[in-house]
Amino acid sequence: MARSITLDSYACIDEVPLHRVRGNQLGIFLSIVATVITQQFWSLALPLLVQLISRTYGIRYNVFIRALSPLLPSSTRTESRELLRFNSLLAILFLAVALIASALGAQVLAYISLGMLTAAVVLALSGFCLGCFMYFQWKQFHARRGLRRN
Repeated sequence: MARSITLDSYACIDEVPLHRVRGNQLGIFLSIVATVITQQFWSLALPLLVQLISRTYGIRYNVFIRALSPLLPSSTRTESRELLRFNSLLAILFLAVALIASALGAQVLAYISLGMLTAAVVLALSGFCLGCFMYFQWKQFHARRGLRRN
């Protein structure tokens, strides 16, 4: 008896469909909007937890992707998993800084961090990946530094 093999559409692969990337970005953006409207910075713990789980275990466990990407039009365009991991790291950094700053009473720092994350997410939803640009510049910096050593 032959068994058919079914691939998990959320398997961790090298390229991730753009509608899933947009689902994650939309989840982060909606969390930021909810935080600003309610003025409850502790609600940033949800997107922070989602990003930490997703970065650790893969997009299969990302609640934002599971919930929001089916609502978006399917896309054949993809984004590199390596870039997504870098962007996820930036989101984790901004969310953690905003959450910790708010807990310590440094509201200005919390809003600056949240503003930077909001700008990156809005640009990404508009089609320009600021994190990808930063990653490219980082790689260029390392390449130039390596050439100078030789």
